[in-house]
This record gives sequence, C-alpha cells and structure tokens, in this order.
Amino acid sequence: MKRWKGGTGLLLPLAFLLSWAHSSQAWKCGQGLSTRPLLQENVSAIMGGKPANISEVPWHVGIMNHGTHLCGGSILNEWWVLSASHCFDQINNANLEIRHGRDDLSTKNVKHEKVDKLILHPKFDDWLLDNDIALLLLKSPLNLSINGIPICTSELSDLRIWKNCWVTGWGITNVSGVKVQTTKLQKVQVDLFRWDWCGYVLPLLTKNMLCAGTPDGGMDACQGDSGGALVCNKKRNINTWYQVGIVSWGVGCGKKNLPGVYTKVSPYLKWIRKQTAKAGKPYVYDQDSACPLVLSYWAILFLYFVMFLLTW
Repeated sequence: MKRWKGGTGLLLPLAFLLSWAHSSQAWKCGQGLSTRPLLQENVSAIMGGKPANISEVPWHVGIMNHGTHLCGGSILNEWWVLSASHCFDQINNANLEIRHGRDDLSTKNVKHEKVDKLILHPKFDDWLLDNDIALLLLKSPLNLSINGIPICTSELSDLRIWKNCWVTGWGITNVSGVKVQTTKLQKVQVDLFRWDWCGYVLPLLTKNMLCAGTPDGGMDACQGDSGGALVCNKKRNINTWYQVGIVSWGVGCGKKNLPGVYTKVSPYLKWIRKQTAKAGKPYVYDQDSACPLVLSYWAILFLYFVMFLLTW
C-alpha cells in the first residue's frame, strides 16, 4: 500500500495536536452548561430575585477576605480573576481567597484558592470610580471543570451588537427595611442603555463606563455584587457568553431611570494582556473574540482525515 513519505514523523505531533484540541474544546470560554434557563426564564431583580445555578455561570467566583464574602469576580483563565478596583481599598492581598465552583456561600468544606498578586489599575479614581478594574493572580491554577469555565471577552465596543445580558452576585436582595445579603447566588436580566442617555441622568459617567438596568427599575445589581460580570450574547451568536462589564456603582439599587453602572471591559483588554504577560502568566486571546484560541469542529475533522491518510 502507498504511504505518505515522512508520515511517521508527522503522526506524533498531529496526535498531540488532536489531544490538545479536545481538551481546549472541553473548557471553551463562555460556555455555561445550562444556558436555557438564562434564555427563557422570567426573573425579578437580584434584590429578592431568583437563584442561579453555578453551571449557568461557571465563570462567577466569590472573592473572600478573612473568610468573609467581599466581592464577585470572573474567571479569565486558570490563573487570573477579573474584578473591580474599588473592592480592595486598604485590603491586603495576603488575606484574599477565591471561592469557585459553588453557588451557595453556606456550603462547608469548600477549598479556597489563595491570591498571590493583586493588580489595581494605576489610574483608578476612587471618587469617580473611573478605571474600576482589577486583576487577581492566584498562587496555584484553578482546576477548570464544568463548574469553573472562563468567560469570553471581546474588543468589540459597540453596545448594539449585544443582546440577552445578565448579571449575577451574592449581594443584597432587599433594600426595604433590613438589608439582607443572600448566601445563594442570584441572577437578573438587564438591558444595556445608550451612553448619551445614561450620561444625562448620571453626569459623573465616563467613557470607560456603561449602564444597564430596566426602564421601570426594580432589576439591578446591588451592594455586595461589585466586581461581578455583566455578560451578554452577540446577536449572531447566542451560544457563547462574553463579559461586557464589571459591576461598579449606582445611585441606590433598582431605581427608575437610575440604571446600574459597570466598567466597560473592552477598552482594558490590552492592559490586561500587558499586565498578565508582565506577571509571567499571560492571558492569551483572539483579538476579535478575545476568547482562548481553540480549534473549530471542521479543523478537528481535517486533522482526523490527515491522520487517516498517514496511517492508511
């Protein structure tokens, strides 16, 4: 039988590449395993809202300080968590830990990952909350699994390309009377608002911020949700979730015509890439989708076909 010349030499690297492709596909960013409830379920605000299963938002983590919930965050890759700078005022990163893979803070005997380095944006303004973004480098890599999958990010800045936006957190669920902070992760669907309208009702808004909420109010993030991810689908891709914003600030919670304010993620991706590379654990992403690079289904089929020819 005819064999390809030099086929044996190519077989081993191709086999390695296929193995890498399968492992990459398994934990592709932005793939919540239970996307159907997010797409179809009607929920109320995080204040008194509906619980979220961690498999719906496997990128969401809790950031703990001395064992107490401090803020939310999102998994960028096995080494890095994205959050908000204002969460860490006078906080020693030696006391910070990451709780991931669970949606209930009351669950006992959950392993927490230690934070090795805390990077605040150098131009963070603690009065205006401009550049409200932070990176946390872990001491050891996360064990990514079905309940711990990175979120995708995107350099695309036009808010009109996004739909079906959600925010999650362990923050306050009731602002009337005694404020109650839930132990069960909550979720709420919100709309993105035009920057010019939002800048009119919230004059302190900067170009690094975006607004999200509902026209009549009542659906919003609140205290304790800071640092968590605002995620959306692209209008042409409803199967992948991208982090568009980071919970930052607001005037009250869920008030009519006063939406929540989020740090806009897209302008900071180059800063993230630079800081993670400088720390020796680079966050690598495709410059269009800003997703970890993976092989497509057709690329994998092509590699199988080449291996078949080489062994035929």
